[in-house]
Formats: sequence, structure tokens, C-alpha cells
Amino acid sequence: MPLLDDGEGTTEQELRWRDERDALLLFVKIAGLAAKDFTRAHGWDRAAAEESYLSGLNGVAVQPTFEDKRELVAERLSGLGVTVMKAFTSRDNRRSYDLEVTSIIDPLVVGGTECSLDAFYYHYDTGTLVVLRYLSPGTNGTLSPDARRSLDELHGRVHRPEQGARRETDDYALLDDPLFLRIHEQEAFTHALHRTSSGAIYPYGQFAAAFSVAAGTGLLGSSVDALTRHLVPTDFASLVRDGWFGARGVPLEMASDSVKASVKTVGAALVVVDFNGRPRGNGAGLGTRA
Repeated sequence: MPLLDDGEGTTEQELRWRDERDALLLFVKIAGLAAKDFTRAHGWDRAAAEESYLSGLNGVAVQPTFEDKRELVAERLSGLGVTVMKAFTSRDNRRSYDLEVTSIIDPLVVGGTECSLDAFYYHYDTGTLVVLRYLSPGTNGTLSPDARRSLDELHGRVHRPEQGARRETDDYALLDDPLFLRIHEQEAFTHALHRTSSGAIYPYGQFAAAFSVAAGTGLLGSSVDALTRHLVPTDFASLVRDGWFGARGVPLEMASDSVKASVKTVGAALVVVDFNGRPRGNGAGLGTRA
């Protein structure tokens, strides 16, 4: 029997669709849903997709109310390119979620770089921000100096040095850094399998440390093979949901400015804004430490 993804596409647009779907499903897990619960993702329409994967979903178009918080988000993200905004809301006995998803494509910029898109998860009530940059290393597993420079610039925009009280000594060291690299296997896009892609997620700090060592030894090729420890997608989603990862108290203005900069440099961004309040998990990212 042939695999479900045999014969599916590997064009630049289809690979970006794959990464948009991957980010959406990761962020859906962070919001508290299993991929199988996000039923609308199973009714994806390839013909309707056009510029972005999100266009092919059956989500409801965003209809913000005057001076509503949704209007603030929509206003901040509008006019940046080809923009699709959809809402996914459910409140029943099993699940409660309230997500607004935006895909932004600048056709004049997208393509020609080693990254397919930047994906942003923003929890509105707590100002928690997590950012994934989707990277595609070359055939020899290296990243160009331009790709590393662009990643450093992204980190400079989204990372906020901790202010106020010092963290307790038992706090996880990555708690306040929102940026992660998503490097996965080069697999074709398929709408038959609704799951996150195989591959790895790396904290930016590990990337910076590994390549700093490589630069110091004259190994300027910066192979991703230097990254020896990684997170699998399921663990990453759980740790973000429980509050161990992500910058806290990030203003909407700062988050939206980062999205705008990503569209200008990468050409594509996926933004998931979570409006649903929920209790924190084991970490401190989604509330006050007990």
C-alpha cells in the first residue's frame, strides 16, 4: 500500500503550507487541544488555499467588535501583505478554546531565503509570547551567515531582558526567552496527514552557544550537527502550555511590531492569538507563582 503522502507536493509554496500547518497544530496543542479535536483542520480545501494554508481551512472570518480586543489585534496585523484572519472558537463540555489565527504573506519578499516563515503564539491575557523560526539548512546541514544574522536580529526584537525581581534559583533558565528554531526533515506537504512534522526544536540560546564555539574554533560553516540536544514537538507544546517557555508580559504593540518585521524580512508569518483564559501549569509563564 502506498503511503498517504506519496506523490504530494514539494514546491516552495507547498513546503510553506506544511510549515504553516505544523505551527498551527503545535499552537493548537499549546491552547489545550489535541490535533484530532481541531476538526476544522481535517476539512482543508487545497483549491481555496491560494497564498496560505490557512485560506483552505473552514474557520470563521474574524469580525471584530468596535474597540474590542480582537479589533486591536486585527488593526495591528492588517495591511502587511496578503492577510487571512480566521477565528476558531468552541465552548462545550469537553473543550474551551478561543483562537484567532492570521496568515500574512508578502509575495514580493517570500522565498529565496533559508527560512519559510516565522510563527508567533501570543496569549493575550498574560502577554506570553513564543516564536518559532522555520529553517531549512542546506544539503550539507549548514546555515549561511545571512541566515544566522537574520536569526540574531529576530532574537534582538523578541527577547526582553528580565526586569524587576530576579528569578528564583530553581526557575528554568529558558523561561523568559521566546525564540526557538524549528528544523525538521525535508518531507513533502500532504493534506492527508494532519500532524506536526518530524524533526527538532532548538532554543535560540543553544543555537547561539553552539555557533559561538564553532566561530571560536574557526568552523564558520555553522552546521546544525553542532546542535546535539533538542525538543520533540509534543514536549515543546506541553512545556509552553505549562509555562516553562515564553517571554511574559510582552505588550501587544511589541509582538505585532515583531510580526511586521518578520513579514518584511522573511515574507511570511503565522500568528495565533489565544484569547482564552486558563490556569497556569507547573511553570510560571501563565500566571503568578504560587
